[in-house]
Amino acid sequence: MENLFDRWKTKIPKYDEQFRETLFDAISKKFGGSEKQKADLGKNFSTNYELYIYAFFLGLYNDEFCPIPDSSKKVDFSHAIQHWGSKSGRLERKDFTILQEYMFASLVAQTGIDIMALEKGEVSDDEICRQLIHTMESFTNGGLVLIREKLDSNPNYFLQQTSFLNLILGKTNQPQRNS
Repeated sequence: MENLFDRWKTKIPKYDEQFRETLFDAISKKFGGSEKQKADLGKNFSTNYELYIYAFFLGLYNDEFCPIPDSSKKVDFSHAIQHWGSKSGRLERKDFTILQEYMFASLVAQTGIDIMALEKGEVSDDEICRQLIHTMESFTNGGLVLIREKLDSNPNYFLQQTSFLNLILGKTNQPQRNS
């Protein structure tokens, strides 16, 4: 029997198409690549799912639960969660299993699923997975909105070496140095 985590990992979450060109194409490299290729292309993320993961945690940490509007077209990058970070023979690629586990634990806590109802068969695994994916997509959408707002207010913001760390930590300015 497949557990809920294993079932959730087989899903392919979506994002609002409005972010495809402005964020995914602009700051992440489609289909991944080595660090050298990423830098040569001027991308901040080696793969689309790395940006998706970052946006998820950014949305989560900032409590930006922002469901994708029904009127929006949802798209994905055809890559199931279980394959995010898979090594597939690349020496420089890290395994993302621990990130998947952290995301799943966060989603279970934030979604408010009824585990007892699941155990009793009152709700299906598929329904719970739909709820988890909805929560995931909503926090990711919130994170993507925050990234776009930052770019809109300062197109050069992400040229700073620690900009993504600063944003997720809630720092808007460069850290002050002790003299």
